[in-house]
Amino acid sequence: MEFLAVKPCRHDAYEAIPKKKVSLDLDEAEKVLRAMGYEILANPRVMLVVKKGHEITVYPHGRLLMHPVKDRGTAERIAQELYSALGR
Repeated sequence: MEFLAVKPCRHDAYEAIPKKKVSLDLDEAEKVLRAMGYEILANPRVMLVVKKGHEITVYPHGRLLMHPVKDRGTAERIAQELYSALGR
């Protein structure tokens, strides 16, 4: 998965925005990520909040917000792992 941007969002958070258009079914993503060992913290149907070492907010249009993350390399690794788990 290539990203248009992987950039700091706050002092300890990064966001990743996919380069190509992405549409995620958050209910299906929840099932897949739970089976891959992610802890599901919330799924109010507008975003999915999961945890596997870091808290990750997943939006239906593909944007990821990762916390706490202090560097771009870690953010890219987390984003790649999550999208790989989703088969993207």
